[in-house]
Order: sequence, then structure tokens, then C-alpha cells
Amino acid sequence: MWFKVDDKLHSHMKAAMAGVPALGLWVLAGSWCMDQLEDGFVPDFIARRLDPDAEEHAALLVDAGLWVPAKRGKVRGWRFHDWEAHQPSKAKV
Repeated sequence: MWFKVDDKLHSHMKAAMAGVPALGLWVLAGSWCMDQLEDGFVPDFIARRLDPDAEEHAALLVDAGLWVPAKRGKVRGWRFHDWEAHQPSKAKV
């Protein structure tokens, strides 16, 4: 499975607002979500495993509108904004 990244990401306002380090987390987390078929949900402990500065970078992604804070059961984390509009869902895979 593939995590799709728009070829215009480099010039998108949200990407510019988030910054390159936060986008590194965004891409790695997107890859993890597709691999695990998580439909865009990134648990906080996974984000920290992918990026030691995950809390700071996740906050930048939220501020830029790329992620939203989320919770699945007792697990806190983030969800990709509009995941289902750009990525295949677990049900479709």
C-alpha cells in the first residue's frame, strides 16, 4: 500500500506553515497509517517513536490544519485532516 503525497505539497500554505521538521513526522506517520490501515489515526506513542520531537511537531501540524487532535478509546493521538478524501480507507483496501 502507498501513502499518497501531492506533488504540490512543496508549495502548499499548510506545509509552509508547519515547516520541514513537522512534515517529516507527517510523512512518516502517513506511511505508518497506510501500513497499519489506521485510517489516518496516529497514536501519540507511535508519533513519539517516529520523532523524538513529536509533541512539538504535532502541535505545528495541528496549527497548520494538517492534523487534528483525536482519541481512539483510551489512546490519545492525532488524525490526518481529510484522510478519507486523499487516501484509501481500511474498508476499501
